[in-house]
Amino acid sequence: MKKSDRTRQEILDATAASLATVGYSATTVKSIADSIGMQDASIYYHFASKDELVGQVLDIGTALAVDAVDRALAKLPDQNDPREALRVAIIAHAEAVLGGGDYPRANVRSFGQLPPELATRHRQGHRDYGQMWSRLIDDGVSAGVLRSDLNRSVARLVIIGALCWAIEWFDAGAAVSAGEVGDHVFQMAVNGMSIGSPHETAVSV
Repeated sequence: MKKSDRTRQEILDATAASLATVGYSATTVKSIADSIGMQDASIYYHFASKDELVGQVLDIGTALAVDAVDRALAKLPDQNDPREALRVAIIAHAEAVLGGGDYPRANVRSFGQLPPELATRHRQGHRDYGQMWSRLIDDGVSAGVLRSDLNRSVARLVIIGALCWAIEWFDAGAAVSAGEVGDHVFQMAVNGMSIGSPHETAVSV
């Protein structure tokens, strides 16, 4: 890797760490430069603005979460219980956001603080990801294992919201792992959407 590429990656990593810790508003070009012993002007050599830099970090964070869920779902057999697909996706998302490093966490912590233009730019990526979750829920409804009387958009937002909010309290050093957080969200959210009693619909881990 060329020196300029290494420097660029160092800037991206420092930005992701700052966004994951303090969010967009408290992250500045100066604070990023200071954290890696660099002059502000050197940041601007690689990125035209703070928002260009932040935008690239958010793109990486979104891609990591999407890739984690896609890989997990790809391991399922062609014929599978739609609830199992939801369980696998929820756990993969939890592990990506809670245990996947600064980039996914930066995405979750900062998105609500973004200026309008930057938020609009990234909202489409979030919308595409949300459609994948909607399809998983639709598959369950179509298969007759999830309730059709619930608003599917609300169900999707409850699941993703619960997973994303977990960054505010999750402790990687605690007894509960990221995957176990995901499984708890599945058991509470998806069982509540399922047809039949909880003990009939729960999926063992």
